[in-house]
Amino acid sequence: MPFFHLDKEKCKKDGICSAVCVTGIIKNDDNHSPYINEKNAYKCISCGLCVAFCPHEACYVENLDPAQFSKVNKDTLASSEQLDTFIKTRRSVRIFRKNAVDDETLNKIMDNVRYAPSAKNTHNNRWIITKSREETVKLGDLVVKYMQEHILEMPEEHALHYKLLCRAYQSGKDVIMRDAPHIIVAVLPDKYEWKAEDGSTALAYFELSTHAHNIGCVWAGYFTSVARVYKPLRDALGIKDDEYIAGAQLFGNPVYKTRQITSRKPNNISYI
Repeated sequence: MPFFHLDKEKCKKDGICSAVCVTGIIKNDDNHSPYINEKNAYKCISCGLCVAFCPHEACYVENLDPAQFSKVNKDTLASSEQLDTFIKTRRSVRIFRKNAVDDETLNKIMDNVRYAPSAKNTHNNRWIITKSREETVKLGDLVVKYMQEHILEMPEEHALHYKLLCRAYQSGKDVIMRDAPHIIVAVLPDKYEWKAEDGSTALAYFELSTHAHNIGCVWAGYFTSVARVYKPLRDALGIKDDEYIAGAQLFGNPVYKTRQITSRKPNNISYI
């Protein structure tokens, strides 16, 4: 079976697939028909650009499943004005409802996350998600335990901050996990060169997708910094020594919604 599948009746020989091929392995023969030399098939990174940009649905590579393809519905594409509003109304949420996010919504969000770009289309992300508030609380307890154990090792300004956080947490105010029902953690191989970039990008896609589904989230900074160094917390998450935590986000059904678009600092741009 050939690696490159071409429907010769649909193909218009317009050269689009060969032009967009990232690795340059799609060539055009003397009759301008695209093909891939079987010897070069191993170079394909399964990015799917040849399929995505072909206006005639004429080709695909063996690594991709045509059953998962879907034609772009122009009626559901957001306008630039709608996207502007969507992006500007995304805000960090720190007050959540107690009920968990339903599985159907979470599955739709995670399906969108699969489309985040990654270096060489590797998609090395592994995801850890708590399914209940109870499990999320257990992780927050470990974060506080680490802070309590290491306060004396911290610079004075950090130690004071940790003391205030621990005091608030012990009084019943969840300043660590924000009373969120869930947390999602992005984990990648530690030896992977682009672990920080790919993990952060995927989490940004998660953040935007939650907004699209009326779910709120916020980056979990305290949790991430502790989880990167504290073995009991890593063990609770099932994270191995050769894995890297790119980041984490707390998420759930928000109590409040964005009503106004506020001002932001101006961009600091240098054009060259």
